Amino acid sequence: MGAEGELSGTRGLDLKIDEMNWGFKGKNYLYLIGIDQYQYWPPLKCAVKDVQDFADIVTSRYQFDKSDIILLKDSEATEKKILSGFKQLAEKVTDQDNLVIYFSGHGHYMAKTGYWIPVNANVGDESEDEFINTAVIVDRLRTINSLHTFLIIDACFSGTLITQIRGTAPKSERYKSRRILTSGRAEVVSDGPEGGNSPFASGILNELRNNTDPYISASKLIAEVREYVEKQAQQTPNDARLVNADDQGGDFIFHLKLSDAEIWATVVRQDTKEAYKKFADEFSNSTHQAEALETYKWLVASEMNTIASLTNYISDHIDGKFVPQALEALEEAYWLRAKSEDTLACYFEYLKQFPKGKYVTEAKTAAKKFRQSEDDGALERDLEVERTLRPPDRVIKDKPDEEKAWQSAKNSNTFVSYRDFTLAFPSSNHVMEAKEMMEKLDMIASNSVKFFVATPTPTFKEKIEKCINYFHEFPGGSNNAIVKRIKDKLEIERIRNGK
Repeated sequence: MGAEGELSGTRGLDLKIDEMNWGFKGKNYLYLIGIDQYQYWPPLKCAVKDVQDFADIVTSRYQFDKSDIILLKDSEATEKKILSGFKQLAEKVTDQDNLVIYFSGHGHYMAKTGYWIPVNANVGDESEDEFINTAVIVDRLRTINSLHTFLIIDACFSGTLITQIRGTAPKSERYKSRRILTSGRAEVVSDGPEGGNSPFASGILNELRNNTDPYISASKLIAEVREYVEKQAQQTPNDARLVNADDQGGDFIFHLKLSDAEIWATVVRQDTKEAYKKFADEFSNSTHQAEALETYKWLVASEMNTIASLTNYISDHIDGKFVPQALEALEEAYWLRAKSEDTLACYFEYLKQFPKGKYVTEAKTAAKKFRQSEDDGALERDLEVERTLRPPDRVIKDKPDEEKAWQSAKNSNTFVSYRDFTLAFPSSNHVMEAKEMMEKLDMIASNSVKFFVATPTPTFKEKIEKCINYFHEFPGGSNNAIVKRIKDKLEIERIRNGK
């Protein structure tokens, strides 16, 4: 397969449990470099198989798509193509994406400097210019604005390749990380048997293959691989964090691909509105999608616990599974309002909505104090007159104006349409969803600006116009400040270049 060879695959829902909520919204990219058949250096037995086996494991069991792989093997892994691969990733990886890089081949160490050996490099210190200085690799890593970058190196003297390191207890997946795992320290490391895997690769593959948890963290993988390799070979894997590379102490997570049923079971166990909403959005064709959406709306309504929110839920789900609970909560809300405001109108309202409710006797007793007559019959006659003159509001009712506006906003599916809806209906049950869509569209647009600006072909004028168009389409967007900085920088560069 060529450097940009694409493999088909399917990515599962980004399922994160407990502290690792569904914050990850991007892609998992994979950059693989494996060299067995060197032109001048001794051949290796397992390098290509190691990286290919790793790709097979993560694309079959974990949330990696084969279409997001760059693979260089043997004759393809020249210095030019290896560095070009880093450039490609810097252009397309966003701060919502993750990147795993796996190099398996010869390493070299001289004059306190580490090197990767490309396939066509000559042997000997005099060939240093044909090696890839790992300081260059580190610089290339710093240009890739990922959420997580995890570099795996299986090469001799690989522990000397990264000198700028710092250790820290890992935080959650929400924080950025720049981590490195090497097969050894300042030592020669084992290759492996013909047709097999190196001890280092075996440790990684065994852990990923045998894992039965919904996810495995890079920290856990590193610890297990170190223990495995130390028992199998005379080498000690090492790990590090890059400094000056926007590492925030986070931890990359390998998430299993789970079935619809498995994910739904986890959503039910979590039982949060965020989990149900995420499932409803990302599994629109699931048999559980309608249930997830209804449950989300019910949890929102019950959390707000207002007459409006509960009535909206019942209006939208006449035969819904939570209607009995909603009606009970709604009666409590009407009664609480009646007692709180203590007016004849509120008691009348309760009695009209719930003529057989559990507080009817108390409501009638409370209402009598507002009447000069203590005649129960007079109260009943007044109630009947009230019902005749102003029929009871239906608990199950539509709100055509609001719902029509919401449908129109969704059909337009723009930042402005959702913003206008939130301004027109600030108390709507749809406001939360509208704001989530505004945030999502804003993020997509700002990433589009970043990618467009990073592309060398467009002129300064075209790039600046792209920023200006963003402001028109996203007034008040949360990423306006970021795009403004980009625009200002472009303006300065255009002036300096006299364009």
